[in-house]
Amino acid sequence: MTEFRLLLSSFSLSRVFNLFEYRLSTVLSRIFRRAVLFNQPWAATIEPSAVCQLSCPECPVGMKEISRKNNILSTENFSKILDGLSKKTFWLNLYFQGEPLLDKDIFAKIKLASMRGMFVSVSTNAMAIDKQTAEELCNAGLSKIILSLDGADEETYLKYRTGGDFQKVLDAISFLHDAKINHKHPLIEVQMLIFSFNENQKDKLRKTALNLGADKVVFKSPQFYDAENAATNLSSEKKYQRYKKNNSGKIQLTTKYRSFCKRLWNTIVINSDGDVVVCCFDKFSKYKLGNAIDQPASRIWNNVDFIKFRNDFLKGKRKDICGNCE
Repeated sequence: MTEFRLLLSSFSLSRVFNLFEYRLSTVLSRIFRRAVLFNQPWAATIEPSAVCQLSCPECPVGMKEISRKNNILSTENFSKILDGLSKKTFWLNLYFQGEPLLDKDIFAKIKLASMRGMFVSVSTNAMAIDKQTAEELCNAGLSKIILSLDGADEETYLKYRTGGDFQKVLDAISFLHDAKINHKHPLIEVQMLIFSFNENQKDKLRKTALNLGADKVVFKSPQFYDAENAATNLSSEKKYQRYKKNNSGKIQLTTKYRSFCKRLWNTIVINSDGDVVVCCFDKFSKYKLGNAIDQPASRIWNNVDFIKFRNDFLKGKRKDICGNCE
């Protein structure tokens, strides 16, 4: 089943109308250069886990640079957050910074969201997926799963996924493909970050992943925090270069600051502490707008602080987190 057909099953009249309200809000906000907000978020990102068993060099969690009060979001608090979301929110990314499958209650969380008619997506390093886990993910009602595979062989894969197991990812694709035969979901997407050391393996990786049962293979540009790593590992292909060296030899972002950011109008992001942050690039929760455990997320969505952040953006007042956006 395609992603679009899976999404259709999550639509309702109020959710479709909310999409029109979202579109109208973005158009008017651009025209008047002030935040106009008729809609509720049609998407939500909720972080079930803020820990990971890998040590990827450009990941704040893997490098132990992120700390939350609660590394795992309890099912009770997750349920509170869901209750506080608008019923118009139909897409749920059940992941943010950590590895979601390290949450032992992840299946219950997926089921809670899917029972509300939400399209539920999980992104994973696949280290925790065996036959039983694959079956439980399907039974829980997962709509989409994204598996990270950054190399077509073990040596290349381990250059970035420090502590990972190449064969485990391959096995996970097969387990999920077999498990979903009777469910038609989740959609299996394999994602590859493109570096200088793996850019010549795209075709091989795509063929391997599709042969094992993946529905889709996606290539993405990586995000760098360390300038030296960026200079060494940047892909030679422009479409995967988020950075470049300027005349003085310093690494800088190639993409220009946007005049408008749709994320601020369509997605609400909530970390494992329940804190609502401005977007998925606020990984360290620098800009907190409220707590979705203490008050409904639908109320935080259009509170004074969030409206001010949108207005500042429209006026050209960019925050530091905007400097690493793809």
